[in-house]
Amino acid sequence: MKEACWYESIYVVQQPTQRGGYKGSDVKLYIDYKNQKRIEGTKLYAQNSNELEEAIEQAYKYCYKRFILKE
Repeated sequence: MKEACWYESIYVVQQPTQRGGYKGSDVKLYIDYKNQKRIEGTKLYAQNSNELEEAIEQAYKYCYKRFILKE
């Protein structure tokens, strides 16, 4: 699923909330759809947390269904 998204130039990107991206700062997720910032999340996640990993997985599932399968 991730590979299919990557093949179509669809990425889930982590964006640090603090200037400079300090280690340990919270991150927001956004979807990079073919080099265009499409959908930006509002929820903050701690770096390297299980919650962040689950959110990334859910975002890739969403992208796969919406942009590839066109559901």
